[in-house]
Amino acid sequence: MQSPDYNNSGESGIIPDMLHLPNPRWMAPLVHGLVFSVTWILYWLQTEPLLDGPARWPFTLIFFGDFPLSVIAFGKMWDGGRMFQYALAGWGIVGTIWWYFIGRMIERAIRWVKAQ
Repeated sequence: MQSPDYNNSGESGIIPDMLHLPNPRWMAPLVHGLVFSVTWILYWLQTEPLLDGPARWPFTLIFFGDFPLSVIAFGKMWDGGRMFQYALAGWGIVGTIWWYFIGRMIERAIRWVKAQ
């Protein structure tokens, strides 16, 4: 028996459709770019080390979200300072492209679930 919140087509009436995301192909990289920017802006504005100040939570999210790319980039950023800007820019650009493709996979998974 169906819940009273669903009509005959399976779409929700009162409860929103949980599989409706606003275009994950673009939202995933947009969120990545925003969190990445917030992380490094907070790092440059704070006086504490990266993992002790307010940048700790967005950095943790970005670090694990971009793993293993983040390990490589983070290692290059602190190898004497010569590659900091390039590693940071590469991490931001490649990580955002990575999340674009993850967003495409999310869209494909949503279409597959809806087709079932």
